[in-house]
Amino acid sequence: MEARISAIIPNYNRADLVGETIENLLRQSLPPYEVIVVDDGSVDDSVKIIRSFGARATLLEQSNQGPGAARNAGLAIATGDYIQFQDSDDLLSLNKLEAQAKQLDETGADIAFGPWAHVFIQNNQVKLESCVLQQSLPPTRIELSAWLLRGWSTVFQSLLFRRTFLASTGGYRTDIRYGEDMEFFFRLLLCSPRTAFATDTLTLYRVDAPNKLSHDAGLNKSRREMDWAKCLCCMIEEIRARGLKIDGMTRRIFLSGIRKHLSYLKNVPETSNGLIQFLAEETRKSHEAGLVSTELWLRVLERVRLFRSGYRWMPGYQATPATLHQIQLIQELGFKFA
Repeated sequence: MEARISAIIPNYNRADLVGETIENLLRQSLPPYEVIVVDDGSVDDSVKIIRSFGARATLLEQSNQGPGAARNAGLAIATGDYIQFQDSDDLLSLNKLEAQAKQLDETGADIAFGPWAHVFIQNNQVKLESCVLQQSLPPTRIELSAWLLRGWSTVFQSLLFRRTFLASTGGYRTDIRYGEDMEFFFRLLLCSPRTAFATDTLTLYRVDAPNKLSHDAGLNKSRREMDWAKCLCCMIEEIRARGLKIDGMTRRIFLSGIRKHLSYLKNVPETSNGLIQFLAEETRKSHEAGLVSTELWLRVLERVRLFRSGYRWMPGYQATPATLHQIQLIQELGFKFA
């Protein structure tokens, strides 16, 4: 029996793109068992577009509560074996769901990873921002949770999850609208998921769509800085609660990032003193000079990578030029290269 996949799409004011995203899912070589679109209080024609798909897409409507709440609502009614979180503007190679479901079936893994790329799409033409990311999983010399603390992450659209694994780890926090994926991903990785990788897939992550973060249209820079601070606090609390042992290099990199963010928060008067004090207390566990030198060292490494490969991405991203097969996957979507 073929695996049943539930695709969950949070949507906010994406009438111009959400239809294309739903069509992309329905065109998959293994179409989703169900497509659940959670409209988060759109004021454009999004709902009309979603309803035009009839029974092929299940529509949930709610007041504007943010992307985490929308995904939780979709997950609550999903009945598939596997979960595809999909943003309302991004696209998948037509073999993505089938290839990753096969990986989960054959390996018993909890999460299937795959390559993804930042792209510009206009007039049926695609242009890669630079390269394809995650051509393979991050090097195994450190755990995925440690890679994340060092600055690595991925886009959830490129993943396929086993639903029972998600159910065992809790849902999204609804009090964070920027960085909610990072906080959730960290909690997932701390559960030591079994992983698989589908090398022959590709996820296209638009960087030129308006309101890129699905529900981020109303978020100003100050709110984003505060939400990211909350995300860092949540990660620290998870580390403490689980008694997680972090290697020295990972800790220095993570704390240097917190120190850098604290400098941004000083320009956000709305930030609570408690939030700043919590993060500042964490950085005091390491010498100031050590964090400054770590930040400088990371900048040097980035410049070296730019010089050698033309890419700034850290090793965890496994970045390389697009392969001929990946170019073909994009062409199969009906796009030409700009």
